[in-house]
Amino acid sequence: MSVIRSEEHLSELLDIPFSRPQLDAITAPLEGTGAIIAGAGSGKTTVMAARVVWLVGHDGVAPERILGLTFTNKAAAELGVRIRRSL
Repeated sequence: MSVIRSEEHLSELLDIPFSRPQLDAITAPLEGTGAIIAGAGSGKTTVMAARVVWLVGHDGVAPERILGLTFTNKAAAELGVRIRRSL
């Protein structure tokens, strides 16, 4: 059984009003790899963290099976904090 039932449920749990493009990235099928490419301040870290929460809470993926890569140590640290806080 999924802990996260829907896109709306995810938005409520995280208290974030995601845009349609953000939700599309967060809930994309598990096939292959994914990339989030956008400008500064556009919500990349937020979307990446929500994607991990979605994969774990909706699709049942074990957290240790997910790899998130960023370009800076600061972004990586922030991503880890957000994921741990949300899970």
